[in-house]
Amino acid sequence: MCVVGHQTACAELTMPFARTRSLRFSGLLAWLMWRGIYLSKLPGIERKIRVLMDWTVELFFPRDIVQTIDLH
Repeated sequence: MCVVGHQTACAELTMPFARTRSLRFSGLLAWLMWRGIYLSKLPGIERKIRVLMDWTVELFFPRDIVQTIDLH
């Protein structure tokens, strides 16, 4: 699994009962799968809730990137 961009990812998952076959996903579905797996591997319920809240806020308000330039 890998994240390609904002709400875009790709994944290739091997079938547990047939090692020679795999399923491929891309786009929003793969991105949601990656987020779900990432969230499930975080330790502690408090950390999971904090990350989930951060992701929810990020959906509605994108990150604010500010660059300051010192002219002196």
